[in-house]
Amino acid sequence: MYVATVLIETTIDLAIEGELFLRVREKQKADDAREVATTASTRMPVYLSIFALAHVFQFVMALDAVYARNTLQFLFLTIFNALFLLYAVIQIKEIRDALIDSSASGGVSNIPINVLTTIIPIVISVAEVAYIALGWKIYNEFGWKVYKFLGADRRIKKMYADYQIYECLVKFDVFFWAGFSVQFIWLVLQDTDWEYYVTCAALPLSIVLLVEGHLAARHENKWMMATFMAGCVGAMIYFIYKLIKVLLYNSTEQYKLVWKSLTIFSVIAIVLLFATFVYSVVVLRNFGRGLKEALTRKAQGFGAPTHGRAASTTLNRMSIS
Repeated sequence: MYVATVLIETTIDLAIEGELFLRVREKQKADDAREVATTASTRMPVYLSIFALAHVFQFVMALDAVYARNTLQFLFLTIFNALFLLYAVIQIKEIRDALIDSSASGGVSNIPINVLTTIIPIVISVAEVAYIALGWKIYNEFGWKVYKFLGADRRIKKMYADYQIYECLVKFDVFFWAGFSVQFIWLVLQDTDWEYYVTCAALPLSIVLLVEGHLAARHENKWMMATFMAGCVGAMIYFIYKLIKVLLYNSTEQYKLVWKSLTIFSVIAIVLLFATFVYSVVVLRNFGRGLKEALTRKAQGFGAPTHGRAASTTLNRMSIS
């Protein structure tokens, strides 16, 4: 039911985004033919693509959460969808500014731009209510389960909960880091700007850093975790610098159409980075206290096809409390 809800939301919004994308491209072609400046319509395809990729990311994370029966990840997805709503509201004005000529054609329907841009936040709002209701049901169904295969030690259970929160933070870091970087590269920077090449190089390195954070926590490697934490501090400084720059120059031609979305992405990235750093400290302090051994025993003791899946399911039916 949960996956079906996410799929319906994703399908409707992607269809609308595709329609808007076609109209933006058509207006861009018309403006090119008239030799008119098309700053807005040139940037909007990337903007719409980021929004579409966010839906795909949400769907993949929903599948992962259902498969793992991780109630914490359902909570994170509910928050992520609420941020979607905020982003969609911001998108309304930016799309309408890009398509000032509301009669622009090129799509597969004749639905007005105002209607299309209004439907998206409505769909997301309805989905948000459904996620809250379904999330509560999932919590009641799975949240009360004890960590059977981790034993009765409440200390181990608490460490595992901290580990799962940390893992969720790292997963969502991936989207907001990549989303901000892609927007900045394609919507703001020019290939003659030194920041263009620095940002292009930083994007794959940031993904590697997040993978390192995951491996450091899973294998309890202190040196890898220390490197990851240092990377988080560096990334926070980077995003704070970018946020200040965006706010200072929000009225310029370079930023005026995208400064709101860049601000949202940078603020969320900073908050997630801070939370990730805090939980990396918590996870680091838990190294050597038995969680790694408990997870290893679980993996070895239930390696058979019929039992391994059951163990994984029970392990991840976790209680937020």
